[in-house]
Amino acid sequence: MDIITEQMMSDTVMRNPRKGLLRFTALGLILFLITAAVSAQNDEQLTEKVLAATVYLEMADKNDNILGFGSGFFVGQSQIATNFHIVEGAAKGTAILAGSPTKYAVEGISATDEENDLAILKVTGFEGDPLSLGDSDTVRTDGTVYVAGNPKGLKGKFSKDTINNLHEGNAKKRFQMTALISPGNSGGPILNRNGEVIGISLITLEDGQNLNFAIPSNAIKELLTQSGEAKPLWQGKQSISAETYLRWGYAKYRLDQYQPAIDDYDAAINLKPDFAAAYYFRGTVKRSLGQYKEAIEDYDTAIDLKNDFAFAYYFRGTIRGDLGEHFIAIQDYNKAIDAKPDYAFAYLRRGVANYLLDRNWAAKKDWETALELAEQAGNKRLKAQTEKFLKRVE
Repeated sequence: MDIITEQMMSDTVMRNPRKGLLRFTALGLILFLITAAVSAQNDEQLTEKVLAATVYLEMADKNDNILGFGSGFFVGQSQIATNFHIVEGAAKGTAILAGSPTKYAVEGISATDEENDLAILKVTGFEGDPLSLGDSDTVRTDGTVYVAGNPKGLKGKFSKDTINNLHEGNAKKRFQMTALISPGNSGGPILNRNGEVIGISLITLEDGQNLNFAIPSNAIKELLTQSGEAKPLWQGKQSISAETYLRWGYAKYRLDQYQPAIDDYDAAINLKPDFAAAYYFRGTVKRSLGQYKEAIEDYDTAIDLKNDFAFAYYFRGTIRGDLGEHFIAIQDYNKAIDAKPDYAFAYLRRGVANYLLDRNWAAKKDWETALELAEQAGNKRLKAQTEKFLKRVE
């Protein structure tokens, strides 16, 4: 608001306070609506610009079996940045522009950084504008960011998010965001308000959780300096890590592709027999298929390999609870809570088991703890669910 406008509003209020207040309120509302309209227009322009340079990647083996899929984005006229795990071991691949039928054949890989899970791919024929890389060292917590990608294979989605934490360890810096990164979004750009890429989405599976991390854009800048002549995709015996099979399996599971997911987890276990997370995730798929005995066996193995595996205890407990074995289920929930004291869902389910055993006092205590933890985490859905349970013991 300029000085003249402020003076006019002030004079009006002084002459007729009530009338002036109404005019002041009306003008304020108009200014708010104008600001909101400009913001919406800017968001729309940014969306159009970003999606015009964002691609859906689908990678396959030499027999056309789909291996990995996800997102990527143009950082040069013939260069696409993405996650290494999406392209690892692939013999061929295509890049499809978001919201467009335009396809590009992946001709090769110009550079890789396996530690940061990054790869630069070569394609030809793109005539649009690549995205600019910003300085990720300027990123701060609580900052608004924009996420583009292809969640669960849906082409061209754009949304707002918030950086809620910065992690730095083992020489690797990561940003953690509020919303979960869905399969298909991994490899997509994360941008600041100026439309500059400040990170790249990365699905990180740790202790049974999908942690919504981003790799800083400065790591991409560094990789681009090492980019050279593109090497062909893998044509011989494919070398794929157990960790990559784990990510592929998780992505397929989230798309309800249960058997392909199990196949990937089998491959991960064959490569790494002591891979507790692979047993856990395979057990989760089998639980979804109603194969409870087999799921429990996988959870048992995961716990044998990692005796503080809270999520394995929890889901083994849920199966036993669903089978009516509430006393045994409570033992699993106890173990889950010992390993993860802020595990709100474990308190919730232990409360259910206690309630079904007519131990209302114990159920109430568990649900009150679950409610407190849900409020602390800002989990509105869990909070509402817990409040409904608490009404049963009032």
